[in-house]
Amino acid sequence: MRLFLFLALLLVVTAGCVQYTTDVPETRGPLVGSWAMTEIVVISERGENTYPDPAPGLFIFDKSHYSMVWMPLTEVPPDFEEIWRPTEEERAAAYSSIVVNSGTYTYTDTTVTTIPTVAKTPEFIGGYAIYTYRVEGDTLWMDMTDTVSRDGVQDPGVGLFRMPLKLIRAE
Repeated sequence: MRLFLFLALLLVVTAGCVQYTTDVPETRGPLVGSWAMTEIVVISERGENTYPDPAPGLFIFDKSHYSMVWMPLTEVPPDFEEIWRPTEEERAAAYSSIVVNSGTYTYTDTTVTTIPTVAKTPEFIGGYAIYTYRVEGDTLWMDMTDTVSRDGVQDPGVGLFRMPLKLIRAE
């Protein structure tokens, strides 16, 4: 009887340790991956300018989170006059020269909404940005259509200009 109880207990403990897997493949959304900036287009009432060799930028998407760091510039800014010790003017220029935010996102077939949990701009944390997008092969096009702060205030630049971005898969 003791042997039976011991074997039954061993079976229960062993069964609890076994991991079961299914053959259902993990769903990978169209944005999942690393994307490098290759082109910025600026469209305003003054016309359209295309910058085919912009400053570096990297967008990373996994199943539910994203991170983006990019510079809406045509070249990398110069070093500070005194390395690691910027003046107030250099600090302000550096702040304006980079877009940084990370958080979660949702998407449809044509739009992606980013909801930052970390951002360079404090009021954007908990807000959102909406982009139209399309993926063709290893190329991603994104165009921001709205940006709203956590308390519901729309970015005053929305509607004044557009800045479609072209990225290529960096994996």
